Amino acid sequence: MAEKQHLNPALLLIDDVPLILDLLEDILESLDCPVIRSESGLGITHILDQENVAVVFCDVSLPDINGVNVLQMIKQHTPEIQVIMISGQQDFNVARQVLRERAMDYLVKPFSHEEVLQAARLGISSYYHAVHQNQARLEAQRRMADLILLKKVGETASSGNDLQELFDQILDSIVHSAGVEVASLMLLEDDGLLHIAAAHGLSRKISNSVRVAAGEGISGHVLATGEPVLVPNIDQDGRFKSLDGGQRYKNQSLLSVPIYVRDEMVGVINVNNKKSGQPFDLEDQNLMMAIANQVSLAMENFKLINNMRQQALVLEHTNEDLVRVNRARTRLVCNLSHELKTPLTSIMGYVDLSLSFFNKLSADELKDNLIQVHGEGKRLEKLITGMLRLFSIESEREVWRWKSFGVPWSIADSFQYYNLKMSERKLLTEIDIQDDLPEIYGDQEKFGMAFNSLIDNAVKFNRDGGLVRIKAEVRIFEDLEYIYLQVFNQGQTVPPGSHETIFDSYTQLGDIDTEKPHGVGIGLALVKVVIDRMKGDIFLEELAEEGTCFGLMLPTERTYNMLRVEYE
Repeated sequence: MAEKQHLNPALLLIDDVPLILDLLEDILESLDCPVIRSESGLGITHILDQENVAVVFCDVSLPDINGVNVLQMIKQHTPEIQVIMISGQQDFNVARQVLRERAMDYLVKPFSHEEVLQAARLGISSYYHAVHQNQARLEAQRRMADLILLKKVGETASSGNDLQELFDQILDSIVHSAGVEVASLMLLEDDGLLHIAAAHGLSRKISNSVRVAAGEGISGHVLATGEPVLVPNIDQDGRFKSLDGGQRYKNQSLLSVPIYVRDEMVGVINVNNKKSGQPFDLEDQNLMMAIANQVSLAMENFKLINNMRQQALVLEHTNEDLVRVNRARTRLVCNLSHELKTPLTSIMGYVDLSLSFFNKLSADELKDNLIQVHGEGKRLEKLITGMLRLFSIESEREVWRWKSFGVPWSIADSFQYYNLKMSERKLLTEIDIQDDLPEIYGDQEKFGMAFNSLIDNAVKFNRDGGLVRIKAEVRIFEDLEYIYLQVFNQGQTVPPGSHETIFDSYTQLGDIDTEKPHGVGIGLALVKVVIDRMKGDIFLEELAEEGTCFGLMLPTERTYNMLRVEYE
């Protein structure tokens, strides 16, 4: 029996009388269709497996099997085949039975030449119509399945909170809905190679180790060209002869498509080993391209959502900072009103007293009042000057005079300025400065002002008879040279809850509602602004003893220049 190789479908004749077969074959030869003869109906399924048959002429009365049973076997095997039953007698019951079993026609011998041709032509036409209908139905089913898959992938892409989880879910949808055994999603990493981000049907070892360069293998070919690769049979494709298709690809067919995000290729989707055993076709390629677009949208959406979440967190933190600053400003206003009102009240009191009793006051009494007014005025000037300097430096309107200078000079000037206050409180001092200490880089006047604020705190928050300790030495951090400066006082300890906010503007230790805080909260903020501008760092040191210790990392000129280049 010949294999299915005819361009036109065949006509199958089944009758146990050779003369009838000869007659039918002579009539049907004008139709330009192969004619197949059989004197038995027992081998019908074998014939249909081997031949592309469109129409069958079958005798109702066969010696080995009933013609109606043959009709049933044909329709069960290939419903599109049209069957014309022939009989030697006009039997209404038989005709009704075969038509009920979906026979196309019932011819009674002797039949005419035109009768046979007309039935054959109608059978061929009906066969083609049935085949096309079946193909349309299968295509509709396939398109519906594709739409369901795309819908599922789209829903997954929209709902995924974790990108890796999203890739795994998309790949599972492809495997189960597209009917493939092996699938992988590869992404282009910073090393310029494709890495497997998600896989199905591949071992963990392969998934973790595979790296594909542009032009290497099928995925690399997609990466290099930016175009999809559809291989119906890898053994017959000259582009990839080096691949071992027999072991990796069961049906020798595979498909790889690119993933683009905003015209930039970011990855590849690979599928192979269709469970149906059929090769991939253009419909499969179009489906995978649509899925690749969904993956692209998923990646974009994930990136957008993450950015929005990060921005939301930034806004949340900014709002918290604003609330904190607002509260601090409120505290500042309350404290500042007191701090400014106290010296103003004193000034006005001494002036009013001097004016009211001018003629009655002695020169010494008047001088004493003026001294008090001068002291309160200096206190008021210090408050206002400190605030104005902080505002000016924060707004970057101050002119910086950059140069290298030695830390010991600033330490000496500060201790000379606060010597009287230290003596009044009987404070002990301890200074440990490393020999040949390198110079730091910044504005010497502004650094001196910042260091004075630290010493002012060390004196103000110390206990009577306590210790003020200064230490300065060279330290290397991330291969850069710094001067480490430590300022310690043996007095009030900063509460743990204040460690994060103590350098914020307008932050004070103490609660103005229950106790009088020292200062107006600009000292450490001023220090932080100056040290940050010098590209240094200030922080609280952990202490096992009572007191507070500030650590400063101050860059040398070379370190400053290297940091400036890095920041820029």
